[in-house]
Amino acid sequence: MSKWYRSNQAIGIYIAVLIALLLIYIFTTPWVFREARDGFYLGFFPLLGAVAMMLCALAMIIDPLRREVPEDVEEFGWRDAGSAILLLVGVGIYFSVMREIGFLIVTPIFLFIYMFWFGVRPLRQTIILAVTIPLGIYILFSVIGVRLPNGILPAFI
Repeated sequence: MSKWYRSNQAIGIYIAVLIALLLIYIFTTPWVFREARDGFYLGFFPLLGAVAMMLCALAMIIDPLRREVPEDVEEFGWRDAGSAILLLVGVGIYFSVMREIGFLIVTPIFLFIYMFWFGVRPLRQTIILAVTIPLGIYILFSVIGVRLPNGILPAFI
């Protein structure tokens, strides 16, 4: 019982609380019930995703393996928590900078930093992936008609 706070059930409760806060945030934003051109509400897919995550978290709470402590979580410490928080802060910075400077300029830099941080080696492979993944995503989104932030790029082209 002393390790319950690290069990699957406890992790499910932590995630469920965070998803509940996310749902509250989504419901309190004015855009969520605004109707788009295709008849969907703007908040449909964010709400759908949050509800699906909530169902998965609730499944962890009642799962037959709920009392087990995953091997990786058993040794999870403050350093790991700090790394996770730093990762989230970095993603927030990425989104802010990407909107101003542009997807194709900022994404390769952030991908390179994160892939290098998480150990993608050799360095040449990290560079190739950091450049080709955003390029492929940009082309795919352009083909399906979704615009990604261009930022300052049009000024150079």
